[in-house]
Amino acid sequence: MSQQALSPKAPAVRRDRILRAIVTVVRERGFAGTRVADIASEAGTSPGLILYHFKSLDGALNAALTLLEDEFYEDLARDLRDQFGPRERLRHMGELAAGFGPAVGDWRLWLELWVRALHDPGARDVRESLDRRWRGVLREVIAEGAAFGEFTATDPEGAVIRLACLMDGLAIQLALGDDEMTPERLAELWWQAAILELQLDAAPGPTS
Repeated sequence: MSQQALSPKAPAVRRDRILRAIVTVVRERGFAGTRVADIASEAGTSPGLILYHFKSLDGALNAALTLLEDEFYEDLARDLRDQFGPRERLRHMGELAAGFGPAVGDWRLWLELWVRALHDPGARDVRESLDRRWRGVLREVIAEGAAFGEFTATDPEGAVIRLACLMDGLAIQLALGDDEMTPERLAELWWQAAILELQLDAAPGPTS
């Protein structure tokens, strides 16, 4: 076992360690190559306890991805408060999603979720919920920029969808290790698209 055995008297700690183990194992093996026994070994617990907490391997992965996204948005909310104005907030969102800063989304796990969402209703629900969350933050920042006169969006809802989908498409190339896609390139391309969508004045690219 890679972890010390967990005390049954620490359910919150135990659950968190299991979730971290799920992330570690799925990153290494992919969802198709992951077994409950692998997660149990990584977490220092039993397969039965994994199933007790999450019912199935699918449920375990959904919970792990939701945990990572919760942490991402906690960091994002804190970091956005430190940015001055909607322009900087929008730019910072692209940088964080690309992998800069303390809040780093895990696009490899997202790829696993997308594939499963084609056939599994539970994964589909998680995917839809997380997409709504990201688009909701985008929507708030764009609305703020429009209210302050910094953004000019003739189709703000369309801009939200297009920018969100562009991020997904760029992230696929990043997760697959495409030679022409780096975190810096992702952030730059996304910011250029935001400038066009929202009719921003020419501005410097991402600062990272």
